[in-house]
Formats: sequence, C-alpha cells, structure tokens
Amino acid sequence: MTKDFAKRGAAAKPAKRKPRTTSSGRGRATPTRGKKKSPTFHGPSFSSGAIFGAFVVLLAAYLPEWMASDASDNAPATAESREAPKVTFEFPDLLKNGEIKVDTSPYQPSKPAKAGEGAVYRVQAASFLDEGDANEMRARLILLNLPAVVEVNDSSTGTWHRVILGPFERRVDANRALTKLREQGISGIILN
Repeated sequence: MTKDFAKRGAAAKPAKRKPRTTSSGRGRATPTRGKKKSPTFHGPSFSSGAIFGAFVVLLAAYLPEWMASDASDNAPATAESREAPKVTFEFPDLLKNGEIKVDTSPYQPSKPAKAGEGAVYRVQAASFLDEGDANEMRARLILLNLPAVVEVNDSSTGTWHRVILGPFERRVDANRALTKLREQGISGIILN
C-alpha cells in the first residue's frame, strides 16, 4: 500500500485502541507483542534474601565453635586446663650477663710473609699509581673478610701501590681468595 507523505500534517492521527480485557472482566490489559517487560527491583525480596544469606554465612562460621564449646562444657574441667601456661624468656638475661667475644684479626693490617715462614702463596688483587685508590681497594677487601695489605714498589714507570692478599699457607686458600675476588668482578693473580 502506498502512502502519501505530502498530506502528513493535515491527516488526522489514528485513534488509539483500547486494551483488550480478559474474560474475567477485571480490565487487565494484555501485554503487547514484541516488547519485553523489563525486570524491576523488588525491595522486599532483595531484603529477605540478603538477611537469609547473612544468617547462613554466620551459622556456617560459628556453628563449629558453638558445637565445640558445648562439648567442652559437658566435659569435666581439670585444674591443669584452667591454668594458663607460664612463659619465661631467658634471652634478655643471657644478654645482660653474657659477654660477646669478637675476632678482630681480619681487620688488622697483616704483614707480608717472609721467605722462611713457610707461607708461600699470595694473591695480587690490583695495582694502582694512586695510593688512595689502593687503600680504598684494601678497605673493600677487608670488608669481604680477606687479609689485604698495600705494598709500594718503585719501577721505571713510577711508584706502584699493589694490593696483596695473604699470605696463604695452602694453595687452596689462595684459590678461595681468588674466587671471592672474581665474584666481586676483580681479576687477580696468584703470586708464588
């Protein structure tokens, strides 16, 4: 069917239809086809569901505790169970009365070994022209628990300050010191 859009404004609007009534005569309208009724919030249903859910959660949380307390009330109480255990701390008394001994030998500057003493192995960690750099390296190595000294050597290129570890009586100890140096990113060499 064709429509004449030119007479749009002049045409009368069609009359609205009255909703159908049911056979019972209550005057209730039937829902229109194609449109879905949107769900609405129903406060009493929500409230009763929230209260019931809270009751179930509280019951599940406290029921084992209530059951255990009922069982303990029925059991005869002994004198041992009524007393709280006594806790004593001995550590503060040990600190007050004790003495702490500290070995300061790793922090003392060690003297290089002489040839007749039997300590053969030494490790050279670094060599510097500046004495301050050598002492800084020595301090760093002492903090790593390595026995370090600074030896001064004169040569044709200038005065060199060598940072030496040792003396070590066994080669194994010298190798361990060399490994600690390598872990710190310092390449050293073993001297005989």
